Amino acid sequence: MQTLQHDLKQAIRGLLKSPVYATLSILTLALGIGANTAIFSVVNGVLLRPLAYPHPERLEFISSTFPRQNFDRFWASLPEWAEFKERTRAFEDVGAYRATAVNFGAPERPRRVNAMLVTPELMTVAGVPPARGRHFAADDSRPGAEAVAILSFATWQADFGGADSTLGSVVPINGTSTRIVGITPFGYDVHDERVEVYLPLTIDPTTFPTSRASHFLYLIGRRKPGKTLRAAQADIDRLIDDWGKLVSPTFHTPNRIGPFVHLIQAEPLQADVVGAVGNALWVLQGAVGFVLLIACANLANLILARAESRQKEFAIRSALGASRWRLLRQFLTESVLLAVVGGALGAALGYGGLRALLAGNPTSIPRALDVTLDWRVLAFTFVISVATGLAFGMAPLLQLREFMMSVTLKEGGHRATAGSARGRVRGGLVMAEVALAVVLVVGAGLLLRSFQKLMTADAGFSREHLTTFGIVLPSATYPKPESRVAFFDRLMDRLRRTPGVTRVATMTGLPPTRDVNANDVNFDGYTPGPDQPAANVDYFQTVSLDYLRTMGIPVVTGRGFERTDVVGGPVVLVNERLAQTFFTARKLVAIGHTLQPFYGLNSTTKFTIVGVVRDVKQGGMSKKTGTELYFLDEQVPRVTNFAPGNQNVVVRSTVPDPVLAQEIQEAVRAEDAQLPIVKLRTMEQVFEDSASRPRFLAELLAIFATLALALAAIGTYGILSYSVTERAKEIGIHMALGATRGYVLGMVLGQGMRLTLIGLGAGVAASFALTRVLQAQLFNVKPTDPATLVTVTAFIAAVAFFACYIPAQRATRVEPIVTLRTE
Repeated sequence: MQTLQHDLKQAIRGLLKSPVYATLSILTLALGIGANTAIFSVVNGVLLRPLAYPHPERLEFISSTFPRQNFDRFWASLPEWAEFKERTRAFEDVGAYRATAVNFGAPERPRRVNAMLVTPELMTVAGVPPARGRHFAADDSRPGAEAVAILSFATWQADFGGADSTLGSVVPINGTSTRIVGITPFGYDVHDERVEVYLPLTIDPTTFPTSRASHFLYLIGRRKPGKTLRAAQADIDRLIDDWGKLVSPTFHTPNRIGPFVHLIQAEPLQADVVGAVGNALWVLQGAVGFVLLIACANLANLILARAESRQKEFAIRSALGASRWRLLRQFLTESVLLAVVGGALGAALGYGGLRALLAGNPTSIPRALDVTLDWRVLAFTFVISVATGLAFGMAPLLQLREFMMSVTLKEGGHRATAGSARGRVRGGLVMAEVALAVVLVVGAGLLLRSFQKLMTADAGFSREHLTTFGIVLPSATYPKPESRVAFFDRLMDRLRRTPGVTRVATMTGLPPTRDVNANDVNFDGYTPGPDQPAANVDYFQTVSLDYLRTMGIPVVTGRGFERTDVVGGPVVLVNERLAQTFFTARKLVAIGHTLQPFYGLNSTTKFTIVGVVRDVKQGGMSKKTGTELYFLDEQVPRVTNFAPGNQNVVVRSTVPDPVLAQEIQEAVRAEDAQLPIVKLRTMEQVFEDSASRPRFLAELLAIFATLALALAAIGTYGILSYSVTERAKEIGIHMALGATRGYVLGMVLGQGMRLTLIGLGAGVAASFALTRVLQAQLFNVKPTDPATLVTVTAFIAAVAFFACYIPAQRATRVEPIVTLRTE
């Protein structure tokens, strides 16, 4: 310990005497280690930290799947949940939930909040007691029971100031007076839905037996102690085999649970919450590892140069009996000290930068609220700091050979010219830096190009000059279908009178990303065979009369909705994909055919197809377009005795966004001051929000690639600058013998560009293999995209040229007479 204390004091004194070297080293380490700390904190919070439940490894997410419709994850129905819960042998209990949103009447102005309808069992399955009050009881789910709710801890604090009087108080939720009976613990959530209000799911015994085809619930089960995931899946397989006995023989819907038709599946809850983002996070962790390697290569070159400047010191200490290990230990102590200081600074910079990025992209990754600077992250930062210090601190081994010491002493203290071995080491480090930077910049280029294609892909409508917002009419306030339609008619008329507004319309589903409906539809004359698609439509869309014109969606064949349809016979529009799937494939024309949707309360009404419209993206820009049916909002109440109260309003205008936002708020308040406006955005912002995850990943990798490229450029500049200083005598002799400045410029440039081109070639070759791991994150871009590779190669070559040009230009200013006189 005394020796270590001595080494530390000497290292501190040495670094204080070289402030430029110390500062540059610490900043380089802070950037490299900070990037690793930032991404590991995400990996830790999202992938490694267990969910905040007792024994979370026993929690399973249970869903259904429709293989014929290509639905890999779908909901279950109430009867299926009840039967599964009753007959399972592997699970202690199973709860069900449905994520939704409600108008929450806080003491101030009501707002739209994330909510969850849950069965009472769900709270028991989670195993987390309430922070205040109670969980739901079975009686809370019965029809006619008092409306009750449980608040999240954050909502309790934000809207009620954490007051104890909140329990038992009554607040309006969706227009219904609702009693608060519980508060969840701090940080509690279900399936990363950011729930603010929990409501009991009402289970009506009178409609329960006939609701088997109504799929809207996800299930969460807790395995019994000792039951493995394999045992749970075996239990599910047994239930599927026996399910036919539970279903009435007269129930012939194609969605009936049975072998190869509608299956049940389970996977660990945490794995489902994380989803496919796990692979992307590990890719990012590998990418920042490359940044740290580049930083290490830079520091190794720095410490090699520093070691050469201290050759006389080491020669004297060696002559006085210091061993090679003793001298190396001094370098290692200095390096580890720099790494620990740089790591501490990097942890602060990396975590602060990450929190800023997450604040701007709160929904870009799952479990974002769990990303913290905990002991695991700090331990990781400390370990890689020490490891990094040891790695680049070993670089001076080459200078500490015994024969080098004797040469130095013989030269009377003049620094010896670096040997060819050390020159090759430095050159190799530069080539490695360039190669690693190429891989990162190619990866970032692919993700940015993919994001650009995603944002500019054709969504099927014109998104320019469109503004949208949502309105949800509480059924307690607007119980009749006609009153809901009348409200939106009045609101649209008021908005149309705004100067600069050209068109206004409403729709139930907002493109380009919405949940699938997957509703059964009977097409006249269509009976699906074994190799034909099931009679099921992906999306139901209820729109106002002016919807197609407002959105800029062209009619392909037939016609759009007309005002006479409001009082005429039931009509629908279909998209191109639906017409192709169910009519063109059978060599039929869709126009004039009838269909019978299971829609609203009247499932026997037949609708006539009057038009085929262009496909519109509904399931995401990167997904294939699904089948879609359009219903006329003004016609639906008369035909089906139903009208949606949850509508998205779209406004096409030339009014500046802030002015239009104010006009919209005033129009809604004039119709109903108690209604919150949901997500008032331009359509461009809607598209950006729908691509928040790929944008976040592309931004992160672009930041790391820029950092890597900057470090590589600095490394190239540094090695050439040192080479010019080291070769000043040689350059002076060349110029004294008649070499021109152009010759010297080309000589030094050639040295740097040779290293760069070799690194470029190695990096491009490595990128062919390594960027394939990005395949799942790319949209309409191949990992070997020629445009990206050519652009990246040219860009890095240009950066390297400028990094080489500065020291090469300095070499041409060497004065031969001064150099030779000094030597």
